[in-house]
Amino acid sequence: MRRTTRVVVAAVAALACVAGLGACAQIPTSGPVRVSTADQDPQADLALLPQGPTPGAEPNFIVQGFLGAVVAAPTSPKEYQTAREFLTEDAAETWDPYASVRVVREPPMPDPFETGTDIEGAETLDVVVRATTIATLDTAGAYTEAAEPGKVSYQFTLTKVGEEWRISVLDNGVLVPANLFPTQFRATRLYFSAEGEDANSLIPDLRWFPRNSWRLDAVEELLAGPPEWLQGAARSLFPEGTQLASPTIQEADGDEPVAVRLSEQISSATGAQRSSIAAQISATFSEGAGRTVPVDLYNGTSRLAVDAVNVKLPATIVQAMFLKDDQLYRIDEDGRPVEHDLPVDLATLDPTALAVSPATKPIVVRDGTDRIVNVSVDGEDRPDIEGPDLAAPSVDKFGNTWTSGGTNDLRVLPASGTEVTVPAEWLGGRKVLSVSVSPEGARIAIVSHAPSGTQVQVAGIVRNDDDVPVGLAPPLTVAGPVDGVEEARWSGLTTLSLLTRDRDGVSGVWTAGVGGQPGAGGQSRQLPGLTDVQQLAAGVTDRGLLVVTKDGDLEHEETGVWQPLVEDVDLVAYPG
Repeated sequence: MRRTTRVVVAAVAALACVAGLGACAQIPTSGPVRVSTADQDPQADLALLPQGPTPGAEPNFIVQGFLGAVVAAPTSPKEYQTAREFLTEDAAETWDPYASVRVVREPPMPDPFETGTDIEGAETLDVVVRATTIATLDTAGAYTEAAEPGKVSYQFTLTKVGEEWRISVLDNGVLVPANLFPTQFRATRLYFSAEGEDANSLIPDLRWFPRNSWRLDAVEELLAGPPEWLQGAARSLFPEGTQLASPTIQEADGDEPVAVRLSEQISSATGAQRSSIAAQISATFSEGAGRTVPVDLYNGTSRLAVDAVNVKLPATIVQAMFLKDDQLYRIDEDGRPVEHDLPVDLATLDPTALAVSPATKPIVVRDGTDRIVNVSVDGEDRPDIEGPDLAAPSVDKFGNTWTSGGTNDLRVLPASGTEVTVPAEWLGGRKVLSVSVSPEGARIAIVSHAPSGTQVQVAGIVRNDDDVPVGLAPPLTVAGPVDGVEEARWSGLTTLSLLTRDRDGVSGVWTAGVGGQPGAGGQSRQLPGLTDVQQLAAGVTDRGLLVVTKDGDLEHEETGVWQPLVEDVDLVAYPG
């Protein structure tokens, strides 16, 4: 949502009269009711028509009308034109709706005037609107949940212009009621190319854009390049200086390609780069459309030659595994448990965590809390990771085993067998509880603890030419309002499943979005009924979440209801 050579729509406020907009869903009639973990956005479009000031309206109704006109802006061709009719000329020229975007819990409404206020005799009056902030949206469309809801108040000063009240002073920025946020903003995953040789391996980054300009906003943000938290893990293929050459991007009819017109710099891109750029934009436009949306690239008005390429999105391919009675099992394609074909003897170990590489090997277990062992190596020397309070391991697609390493760094054992330390100064003074590398190997989710509480952060992974990690990008904090997180696992392209535990030992399972959660208006949400979970496993797969209860029952989700799969299970893990 950057403003460059064009005007873009920003955030919205709302009236109580539209607060009831929503959707209905069927609820299972048997078994415990638990919410699905699918990270989907219904992407419903809702057009609202703004109404201008009513002649003779009192100050509170002018403010209320202004809020109503603003809520219509993101889906109205008039955008903020009608909203500015409620302002004086000077205020209309200086008011910047893009400066501050707050997602608020309740629809903001004007406070009533104190008893005895002389409305008729006054020339100026102040009207206050109060709300509770639960999230913010920056100018690039990045969504951040507030760790604690914060009370905010907006003051409007109204002045008589002739015989009509108009707003003469107001704060820059706008408020977005949470229930209307997903109807006004579209959850949009941008896709950036991974660093390294494979430009068609795509890394998703979720943003939120106004629905009447989301395609244009998405392309502008792709042109701006990866965000800070993906620096070194993702890259831009656009030649430096490339900009949009058209102020609009229109959806094409049927299966016709969408025309994306760029400045002359795009002509310096190689044929392979142009093909990858078109694939990135196509993947961004296709999500939520129910079909593949083809893209044509233009240098101004000249169509560029672009070859079709196959892109790779993050996905968990290998089946989930579990440990029972010192034996490894896998869950086959039909969802049935079968004994793993790898002979493993764990009788001499105290397995407390299990991890498997997306490349099938290595398979590692944490022995107690101070050693991580590669159990997929038989009869060969196998280096272990040893040290106090090791976090449950994660194994990436390159065969690197990750765990904690005290403060300021992580410990990684590559497939080569030579352990490396990955620095992360932002972990200073914090104990790492959980690490989880995403399927494509470019992102890591870390849960850490300090006296101030637990924190969930996601960062890009910087690797050398041998795919060994050498550093992490600055982190992005997610799931701000979720307390007591013990474990985080990737359960969607940009979604994490979280295991929490309160001071009484009662567990909870949450889903949270990296950049907001599609289908939930950006907010983290708890899955109802899960209070006895000992461990969870998740993957970027249609198979869904797996949990092990305190009684050792392995359960899986079917259409929102949890069903028992295997009894007396010790550990479970998806690859990653």
